[in-house]
Amino acid sequence: MRNKNIPFKIGHVLIQVPHLETAIRQYREMGFQVVPGGVPGKTHNALIYLKDGSFLELFSTDHGGFINTLLRFMVKIIGLWNPSYSGRLARYLPGQEGLRDYALDSVPGALYQENIDKLLKNGLKLSKPRPKSRTEHHGIKLEWTLCCPESIRLPFLMSEYQPSPIIEDQDTAHANGAAAIQEIRISTSEWDKTYKEYTLLLGIEPSVTLEKNGRSCLFPIQRTSIHLVENQKDGIDHIILARNHQSENGEILVIR
Repeated sequence: MRNKNIPFKIGHVLIQVPHLETAIRQYREMGFQVVPGGVPGKTHNALIYLKDGSFLELFSTDHGGFINTLLRFMVKIIGLWNPSYSGRLARYLPGQEGLRDYALDSVPGALYQENIDKLLKNGLKLSKPRPKSRTEHHGIKLEWTLCCPESIRLPFLMSEYQPSPIIEDQDTAHANGAAAIQEIRISTSEWDKTYKEYTLLLGIEPSVTLEKNGRSCLFPIQRTSIHLVENQKDGIDHIILARNHQSENGEILVIR
C-alpha cells in the first residue's frame, strides 16, 4: 500500500423509502428538519442536513409499474458492459428500503482528484468519474462528479458541489438534537475481501478484534468511524448520530 491515511470523511448516507412524502412526514415526527432535494413537486429525494457538514438523503425510485419495469431492464442492460456499476444501481431499484449506500467526500474537497489518483496507485479498481447534476430546491443547479469503486462493498466517492448548496441555519436545527454522523456500521459476509478493500480505500490497517459472532474493526476517519463487522448479511447495518449537548434524549440516535 503506497498511500496511507487518505483524507476522507463520510459525506452522506442514502436511505431508500417506498413513498417519499410519507417518509418525510415520519422523519419530521422523529424530530428531523427535512428539506426537498430538488424542485418541490418534481423531486424524488429529500435531505436531512447535519451540523458536521454531512447529510442523510431520503429517496424513492418507485414510479409505478411501467417505469419500474423499465428501470430494472436498464440496469440489466448496463450490466452487459459494466457489471460492477449495474450491481450498485441494483441496490436502488424499486421494492427495497432502508440504508442502501453511502458516499465519502475528500478533505478538503479540492483533493478529490488527488485522492482518486492515490487510490489507483494503491491498486483499488475504480470507475471513470461520472459528471452529475441536479437542481436544488432554491432553483440552483448543482454539479459534481462521482467515482465508484469496482467493488460494491465500498462506498462511492464524491467531489465538491459546484456551487455549494444553500444550507440555512434552520436546516440543521433538529428537534431531536441530531448533529453529526458518529459511526456507520458495515456488515460483511466476506471479511477478508472487505477488510482488504477498506484498507486500500482509506490507507489504514486497523487491528482486528475477534468477537463471539466474528471479527470486527474500526476505521477512524475525521471525527467519525466506519465499524466493519463480520456477519452473514452484507451492507449498512445502522448509523449512529451524535446529538448536540443541549439534547435531553441521550447522547446518540441510531437509525437502521
